[in-house]
Amino acid sequence: MAKNSVSDLYKKYFCDMQFERSGLFKVIQQNYHCTTVLYPGSSIHITPSFYFPHVVYIDTNEVAQKFFADSEAVLNFVSSHKKYKQSSFLRFINQDFTNAFPIKENSFDLLIALFAGGISCACKKYLKTGGILLTNNHHNDASEAAHDDEFQLISRVFRKGAVYQICEKKNDVIPLINPAAKKVYLKRSNSGLVYTDNEDYFLFKKS
Repeated sequence: MAKNSVSDLYKKYFCDMQFERSGLFKVIQQNYHCTTVLYPGSSIHITPSFYFPHVVYIDTNEVAQKFFADSEAVLNFVSSHKKYKQSSFLRFINQDFTNAFPIKENSFDLLIALFAGGISCACKKYLKTGGILLTNNHHNDASEAAHDDEFQLISRVFRKGAVYQICEKKNDVIPLINPAAKKVYLKRSNSGLVYTDNEDYFLFKKS
């Protein structure tokens, strides 16, 4: 892979689309202090590695395979953007996350389940007891987790202006009725299509 391909691809798919969601991971790290993260269906969205020192990415996407193949360039890119002092560790597994993969169970603080579907059910065994599931309701993932006895809904994350905020007040954690079909994720700007983050995110604790 060419020297600048890692940064160019990240810019193309996330920076230019305003799809990084850095503030989302920042506020989760600040409030829940996770260090080990599992991200199935990640594509090349390595923004979590800027805030969490140990992240395992899983995907079968061809772009992701080529991107992570240059592991040194990816690690250097992460190291230049990370917000913590310790060394970064990241691993990419080229596999369907619905199948068993070579990861120890009960070993992650945070499971990211965004825009892929079925992650919480397929991968919850890798999350520690007391670990956090981050999800939205794009594929009814939040509704699925809410009906899973192993998960307890603890907070909602929403974006107010440019800032992500966590709401833990029980009465303010809104019902999980959020049909993805009615959401508008892209809007046109002067520079082209960009992602509009009007999404509610939900945090569950594994019991």
